[in-house]
Amino acid sequence: MRILTPTLFGATVIGLSLSQSPLANAQTTLVYNNFTPPTHAITLMAKRWSDEASKASNGKVKFRFPAKTLAPPPRQWSMVTKGVADLGMLANIFETKRLTLTELATLPFGTSTAEKTSIALWKTHKKFFEGANEYKGVKLLGLFVHGGGDLLMMKKAITQASDLKGLKIRVSRGMAAKTMKAMGAVLVPTPGVKTFEVVSKGIVDGAILPSSDVPKFKMLPYIKHIYHIPGKFYNTAFSIMMNQKKWDSLSKDVQQAIESKAGLNIARHAKAWDDNAKEARPQFKAAGVNYAPASAKLVAEMRKRYSSFDGDWIKTAEKKGIDGKAALAFYRKNAM
Repeated sequence: MRILTPTLFGATVIGLSLSQSPLANAQTTLVYNNFTPPTHAITLMAKRWSDEASKASNGKVKFRFPAKTLAPPPRQWSMVTKGVADLGMLANIFETKRLTLTELATLPFGTSTAEKTSIALWKTHKKFFEGANEYKGVKLLGLFVHGGGDLLMMKKAITQASDLKGLKIRVSRGMAAKTMKAMGAVLVPTPGVKTFEVVSKGIVDGAILPSSDVPKFKMLPYIKHIYHIPGKFYNTAFSIMMNQKKWDSLSKDVQQAIESKAGLNIARHAKAWDDNAKEARPQFKAAGVNYAPASAKLVAEMRKRYSSFDGDWIKTAEKKGIDGKAALAFYRKNAM
């Protein structure tokens, strides 16, 4: 029979107390801001990824999503760097002075699927862009793109570039605006989450955005035509980023757990956009929407009017010491 001495007994009690204490099972809660609707692809991506990261950490970290966004879409970088939220998703079009290199993913005719294109973007970032340190001030966890922009028209059918001249078209910043300006349209800059307002109120004649967003943003009753092209009209790059100080405060094992589910894994989660697109197409048909490829004439005119876009990006990349031609070739090889 073993007799516990006072010293051994005390140590045992202390050990038991510590094993049952909050310190032994310490859990970090990270606030992850999201500004998209509950069923949107970005929301699904965020929740699926956060569950994976939490599981990888053996429950040492969990994520809390505020009921409402803590900042509007254009202020996500500021929100994260100021610590209002620990993590956030940024549409890079709102930080174009800071983030120029990922704009290669926005170029027309450059999107296959959201998943494949997102993987290509992350690989290109790691191979060519990381050394440029564009994400100084935050911890970059991942990059992705959406399914690519289509042309949505409320009433008028579009068969050639001249059909768009003078029409009011909802656009986001960056490449979406650039493509429609080149076609002679009148630009109506609007964040994606507010597109329903300008569409439902008849403020615009059309819009350019992923057609998978049409059901999510409840726009089906207002759309008559949706035109798509090989490689899409444009795309948007997104960043998943974390407050740097918060990241530095995490234990090494928690950091490793999060990183094990970041990068390429986040890019693969962009498949949610592809799934949404497949789900949307039967809804277009049921609603009487004409979902069709753009005419060969319109595509040919687009290629002519957009012919300088690749070169513009290459020049921008070269200013940051990046071999733009090599980066774009590598990206396209992996994306298409």
